[in-house]
Amino acid sequence: MVDHGVLQRIVEYATLQRGERILEVGAGTGNLTAVLQRYPCKIIAIEKDHRLANLLRERFRGKTQVEVIEGDIFKVSLPIFDKVVSSPPYYISSKLIFFLLEKKFDLITMTLQKEFASRLVAEPGSASYGRLTVTVKHRADVELLEFIPKTAFRPIPKVDSCVVRIAPRVEVTSVDQDFLDRMIRRLFSQRRRTLRGVLNHLVRSKTEQPLENMVKPTALLDKRIFQLTLVELEDLSNCLYPHKELFEF
Repeated sequence: MVDHGVLQRIVEYATLQRGERILEVGAGTGNLTAVLQRYPCKIIAIEKDHRLANLLRERFRGKTQVEVIEGDIFKVSLPIFDKVVSSPPYYISSKLIFFLLEKKFDLITMTLQKEFASRLVAEPGSASYGRLTVTVKHRADVELLEFIPKTAFRPIPKVDSCVVRIAPRVEVTSVDQDFLDRMIRRLFSQRRRTLRGVLNHLVRSKTEQPLENMVKPTALLDKRIFQLTLVELEDLSNCLYPHKELFEF
């Protein structure tokens, strides 16, 4: 990203506080890092590419608040951090968000592909609503902050972008996380079918109990998977947990 105005706003959205530890994933040539290091924070810049990591070390030589870690974000030993401010490679967006949601953090401010970002905030019943939406919204509140034109980047990409803010949910519905993840993965693999249609096959093969005894309220059975809200899916997870063998692979 080369638009300095956009870079500055990304950092401002993160509301950085003195002494915070900021994680930047995919620091690249250091344009965002350069804005971050103006603040009284510790910057942890992760860069997988050896050439770019060397460039970062040279660019921020003598800047003691900038720590460059060369390596794969999914493999390196990460130090403790408070916030994430990043414009990561788009091809790792989904994996990265799931990875970060397993960590302790205060806020994520991140640039993402516009189409991907729209899936994070999609409403039930929409074409973009799916497993990604539900899994992320169960754990965090997501807000689209700003559209970024292609011209903010060099070279100019083929896709548009958005700045997204992700904050951990203050209150998370109590569910078995592993079971919820397995259930959502299975249900959304057949997102256009009704809940009754998907569960009927599973129930016939693994239990003799009628669906009406397992799912409350029973009206959910006639909704299509992509119409089910987060709250309905969380409640469904708790209803079906006693029959967790339904979603064992």
